[in-house]
Amino acid sequence: MRKPTFFVSSTIFDFKDLRSALKFFLEEQGCIVLASEFNDFIKPIDTHSYEACLSSIQNCDYFILLIGSRVGGWFDAKERVSITMREYREAYELHKKGKLKILSFVRSQVWHVKEDRKELEKYLEELGIAEEIRPKITDYPTKLASDSVFIIDFINEVARNKETIDALHGNGSFPTGNWIHVFETFKDVIDVIQGQVFAGSSVQDTAFKRLLTLELREIIRNCLYKWKSRIFNPIFVKKKFDRTCPIRQEDKEKDFIEVEIKQWDWLASAAVQLLAVKVHPVIIQEAIKGTVFLQFDLALGAFKETEIYNCLSLLNEEIRKFSEKNTTETLSVIFKHSPNNRVGSQTTERIKTLELVPFLFLCDRWINIIQLSSAIILHLEKGAQFQMPHLMSESPIIGMEEKLVEERLSHQDVEIYLAAIASPT
Repeated sequence: MRKPTFFVSSTIFDFKDLRSALKFFLEEQGCIVLASEFNDFIKPIDTHSYEACLSSIQNCDYFILLIGSRVGGWFDAKERVSITMREYREAYELHKKGKLKILSFVRSQVWHVKEDRKELEKYLEELGIAEEIRPKITDYPTKLASDSVFIIDFINEVARNKETIDALHGNGSFPTGNWIHVFETFKDVIDVIQGQVFAGSSVQDTAFKRLLTLELREIIRNCLYKWKSRIFNPIFVKKKFDRTCPIRQEDKEKDFIEVEIKQWDWLASAAVQLLAVKVHPVIIQEAIKGTVFLQFDLALGAFKETEIYNCLSLLNEEIRKFSEKNTTETLSVIFKHSPNNRVGSQTTERIKTLELVPFLFLCDRWINIIQLSSAIILHLEKGAQFQMPHLMSESPIIGMEEKLVEERLSHQDVEIYLAAIASPT
């Protein structure tokens, strides 16, 4: 996987700690970070440092601009263009071509200086202060703005104020990439990056989710089947079989069960492909072991399962049961009761109960794997709110699942048991 590459542009002296923290954070997310003061920044000995920085921007996906109280080194002193400004202009040209995204940040104190001086200029005008005197008052240097004219002009350029005004008057289109994020703390910067770049997830998590969807897509590809160029989900033939040939509690005591031939043939024909279906989950099992789909509960001080985590656990269990039952022995019932083995015209088929029930159980697991995999993909890829799909019963025998649930211990039952052994009487 190609890692996202970031270029950090700012004056170094007043942003040294923030630049270092940004580099550490982004690299922990699996990104590549280009910051000129670090030794891993490529420094061609036959190229000026300014040109090396400008060249490096060409290979980046994101450009992080930090504006503070200092101008920094001049790229063109006569034209009052700093190296940071020149880097930004290089990045903006790439942005306009769709090759790079820009995230711009301004220290809150500097932003307030800009806003305060704008109000001060209006106030001086209202007081009737001579126009040639006003800049001497509004542009005075402070610790928060060593060259307020340059810094304010730079902020206005990044905000693309002129292009916006022109667009409002019908001259040209509205600019993009002109968001400015005002920040006070490192967390303010990280919150923006997380939301804009990772959508709240780290690069590793994003890559992991992508691998998971690829595995789920491959599982679905193996489990669906084609007939006459149409794609089919076996849930439809299985549900029709269940409606026309329901198996009840009393039927499990019988040696044979009568089923309608038409519905049996539809289901058996679909299930023939199970001979070639093998499901070996790798990423799904890693997802259950890891914390990508867990949520930290501050009150409990521990991770708790999310809906999608529970869905993945259920899918893994369905795959385990499917793999155990997907054998030639289970599927042999298909061939024993194929049309080639029938004599005369008959509308029903007598099938051994001990052969039919395991086969139907296998079909239900097959369907549930498709349903669960599809639901997870829709959530991860389409951003849809996760919804647990309709699943086939644990048992193909009507009413049996309710009995199994009654006999299975609940979480509350476990708590009662643990409480009892913790304080024996």
